[in-house]
Amino acid sequence: MPILIALLLLFSVNSAVAAPKCTTSVCVKVYTDPKTGKLIITANRNGSSSSPKPAPTRTWKARPYTPRPKPTYTPPPKPRVIVTKKYTPKPIVKLSLSDQLAQLIPMKDIYRQPEIGALVQVPVNFWTTTPSTFKTSVVMLGVPITVYLSPTYLWDFGDGTKFATTSRGGPYPDRSISHTYRSAGTFTASLQISWGGTWQASGATSAVSGGAIIQNLFTQVIVSKAPSKYLN
Repeated sequence: MPILIALLLLFSVNSAVAAPKCTTSVCVKVYTDPKTGKLIITANRNGSSSSPKPAPTRTWKARPYTPRPKPTYTPPPKPRVIVTKKYTPKPIVKLSLSDQLAQLIPMKDIYRQPEIGALVQVPVNFWTTTPSTFKTSVVMLGVPITVYLSPTYLWDFGDGTKFATTSRGGPYPDRSISHTYRSAGTFTASLQISWGGTWQASGATSAVSGGAIIQNLFTQVIVSKAPSKYLN
């Protein structure tokens, strides 16, 4: 039994490995800013902040004196015509060390059917035109980056009833989000959309950090009593 406990402790220590640092030439990070509702993509060249190496020092040694030979007369050569070319400096290409991109997630609206004239005990169908997926592909510092986001929907119909789903619904009864109001009145129906997902770069997949991007939509629903008719 003590041997088994020791093996389990050894396995747990070896399995706890720290998150590796960026070792590629370009370090990519994808995260969200919940305050602004933006998706942020950054790319930085690895090692761009390293300090330059010091220049090597030189030592000088004295050489022994050697007398120069007497010059001999040599007739000058015949003059040659030299054609000089105009010097054109090459353009200097600056290497970008970092890049950043911020994108807003598209947000549309919510709809219902019937649009007006909702009745008590009669279902009202809800849906949204917000995209069910979001994908963006960019190339930053020569590295292709692809981001995939998907939403979850939380409906609040304003009468104390809530409904969570991954479907945005549709105008047809088999696809819409249906709700039946039990009493007459004016209700504020709301939809909260939470975006999250992953990103890919250099063959690796990672989760988008920073927290979910939250979008909120609202609409007012006026519900009336259904007309009644008494029969003898």
